[in-house]
Amino acid sequence: MHTSAQPPLPPHWPDAQYTGTLLHSAEARTSMLDAEGHTVPVLCMDIALDNAMRTSLHVEKPFPMGHFAQCQAAAHRFKEGMRVTVLAPLVGMRLVARNATHVHIIPATDLFLEKTA
Repeated sequence: MHTSAQPPLPPHWPDAQYTGTLLHSAEARTSMLDAEGHTVPVLCMDIALDNAMRTSLHVEKPFPMGHFAQCQAAAHRFKEGMRVTVLAPLVGMRLVARNATHVHIIPATDLFLEKTA
């Protein structure tokens, strides 16, 4: 095992569960693992979630280094229109607001200011 490889997450991290429909067939891609240039295969898919807004979710499931063929095989199983459920730990989640209408600056309060005496 490379020293730069990330260890698996502890089992106590909570998972989020999402269900929806694949917007297109899954793809096998390669993702950078670290600054040393190590890469891992990643199964990528976009899902229209089962909610009123049909929010889309981009999912990336990493595979171990050297398992690109297995990642490609998995990608071939997930076709456009299939219904899937995804489990993912909350750590590593990223929300994207692609249509923000305004951003407010929150003024500093005494709580956040350094006290000088």
